[in-house]
Order: sequence, then C-alpha cells, then structure tokens
Amino acid sequence: MTGKRTLLAAAVCVATFCVVVGSAGGRTTASNANASVVLTPLIGTSTNDIPQVTFGGKMGFHLEVSNTGTSTFNHLVIVVDSGPGTTFADSSQPNVCAKDPKDATRMICKLVQMKPTDGVFSVDLRFTAPLSGSSVDTSSSLTTDAQTQGSPGNGGTQTFNGNTVTTNLVSDAGNSLLRTFARGTEAIATGALLFQHSKFTMPNSLNGLFGVDTSVFETTGTPLCDKCPAFVTQLDIPISLTNSSPFSPTNPFLFTITLLPDGWPSGYQSTGLYHDDGTGFVKVPMCADSDLSPTVVMCLTSFKAKKSTGIIAEGRAWKNGKNGFG
Repeated sequence: MTGKRTLLAAAVCVATFCVVVGSAGGRTTASNANASVVLTPLIGTSTNDIPQVTFGGKMGFHLEVSNTGTSTFNHLVIVVDSGPGTTFADSSQPNVCAKDPKDATRMICKLVQMKPTDGVFSVDLRFTAPLSGSSVDTSSSLTTDAQTQGSPGNGGTQTFNGNTVTTNLVSDAGNSLLRTFARGTEAIATGALLFQHSKFTMPNSLNGLFGVDTSVFETTGTPLCDKCPAFVTQLDIPISLTNSSPFSPTNPFLFTITLLPDGWPSGYQSTGLYHDDGTGFVKVPMCADSDLSPTVVMCLTSFKAKKSTGIIAEGRAWKNGKNGFG
C-alpha cells in the first residue's frame, strides 16, 4: 500500500474555487447520487509493518474517492480531518490538496467535477502526529453538489462520510525511538545526547513512492567483543527488504552513526562498524574498497575513531538492519 497512487481518470476536472465546508445540510441529492470514500493507513496500525508512530512523527495515508452513482458531481470538496494536536503536512497532489487555512488539522482537496465514468481520484498524504496520547483518529468525507443526468440544476448538496483510521502512537523514549512515514531527502535522527545516536537521510527519489514507513531505535545488545560498546542502532525500513524496494546500490540512503566519548568503554579498541541484516554481524567495508553492489548493502565513506572524540561512521546503504561498533 505504500506505492505512489495516481489519478486514474484524466476526465476529473481540477481547479481552485471558494467553498464553505460544513455539515451535510442543504438540499438532498437524487437517490442515484452515491460515492465511495476510502482512507487507508500507510503506517501506525496492526496492518502495517510499522504499527506505531512516535509523538511528532509523520502519519501516512492513502485516500481514494470515486463516484459510484449515476449523477455527475460538481464542486467537490474532499476533507481528511485528523485529531487534536495534529497538523497537515503534505500530499502527493499539492495543486489540488492543501491545509485548511482555518484548521491545521484538516486537509482539503477541491475538484470541479467528477462523472461516474471518471474512475478514482487518489492522493497520498501525511499529518504530523500529536505530542501525546495513545492514538489519534483521522476521518474522511466528500461534500458535493450533484445534478441528475439530463436535468441540469436539479441537484443539491450532500456529504458522503468515509471511514475513520485510528493511528497508534508511542513515546519517543527519550529521543531513542523514531517511527515515521519518511519522504525523499528527509533525515530521520535520534537524540544527539544519546551515547550512540544516528541519522538516516532518504535519497532524492524513492522511485515513484510517496514515502516509506521507517523506524530507528537506539537500544543495547550483546557486545561484539569483550570490551566493545553494547549499543545497537536498529533501522527498520521494511520495504527495503522487498522486491519493490525504492533503494538500490545506485539509489541508497545515507547514514551517520555516532558513538560519543562517554559511551566508549574502558580498554576498547575500535575495529569498525558492523552490520547485521538478520544473518549475523559483518564488518562494513569502506566504499573505496568495496562499493555498494547486489552483495554489498552498506559501505563507509568516512570512519573516524578516537577515544577523546568518539566514533563517527558515515556511509551509504540500501537495506536496513542492526548496526554496532566492534
């Protein structure tokens, strides 16, 4: 569900006009007017690979609207309304969909007309999650003027309510956890005061995807050697392990993993950064020696290690996994 959705019918007219969005009052349309409004979560539910969004992270959705009746809809206003503390962030159709200037928790899309033969209008979108709570509800609706075919002017205003999606929220655990729906060029970073922290930057292009659900977790594990630090950076971008991954050796994401001096164990002598893709930790090579390839999923462009300054490992990668210093 994370892929880029397109407008399936070019016959749907798009323009900007002034409409007051309200309740479903006004004249009732003819019985042959009907619509489908379906909102699908891209992150943050039990049906998604990343089942939660951290406070302040990005919640991703896919919306599909279609005219399932026999009347022509005019002056369509599509609303996606999220809960208190949220803010509309962006969408895949910025020329049509924008933040409600009177209510930052709502996205409004405006279409001039939709005929029953026009197919599906689709848009991917994001809201910024609230800073507290266990979940947040996001609802969808369509308000439209409809006219009975063959009888112009014989219409009214009606609202079709779509479904509501509940997104699960979780604390960032002291900036050690970040779960978000990330887009191209965006950086996902954990707290800079953590003994081990990281930053992952998406490539400019996600090869047609609006975004990818992403989780970064700074945790601990079994040290890779007797005096090695026990810190582990766990990166999860589930789609990076599939055949539809937007990442590749020629389209990698960038990373920086840092160990602060205070996290350097007594007697530790660094040998490098190690990566575990599920089959066990292996040393990450320098890109100059072994660049990314179908068999090399991560490499280092720079590695600086000194007890007084800590470790800074920078590089490129195209698959997720665990990372730690050995």
